[in-house]
Amino acid sequence: MGPSRADPNRQVGVFAPNVVAAVSAARAAEIERFRWIVGEWNYENLVPQTRLSPAYTDIGRQRFAITEDGWVSMVSPDDRQHRCLTFDPFSGQWIYVLTRGSYGMLRSKQGWAGQQITFVGLMTMIGVECEWRMTWTKISETEFRFVNEERTAEGAWVYIDEWHFRSSLSAESTSR
Repeated sequence: MGPSRADPNRQVGVFAPNVVAAVSAARAAEIERFRWIVGEWNYENLVPQTRLSPAYTDIGRQRFAITEDGWVSMVSPDDRQHRCLTFDPFSGQWIYVLTRGSYGMLRSKQGWAGQQITFVGLMTMIGVECEWRMTWTKISETEFRFVNEERTAEGAWVYIDEWHFRSSLSAESTSR
């Protein structure tokens, strides 16, 4: 217990400064594991045929940044940052948050295993709730991908789509 920042006459629960420092340091160290993602990437989203739509490939560019408060963010063309990935040092879990178009919070309890990290959780997409699994693979400093899967009622994971990212800097240097 200690004095409230808003009203020093009120006693509230507070963290010991050494605990806060250790938690902040742990989060910062984990976020560094995603430092390679900062920059601009060209992507291909490969979507297989379904009973409702033909197969297609979407292409585009995506920028990523890391915020001062410990989030990996997607950066939109108007330079707004949309937080999507962070590390919770209290639970020791990575968190992936969906807040645009699809909504949900996926967690990675095991974290990075080699060059992969897998997030699992509930997601709502176009009004449909499902259990989702997203597996990221860092192929190199200039290439990564993630695969999305959905859990069926029987408990099996079914492939949805995959995203391939290549650093726009590496694409520019190979085209010269």
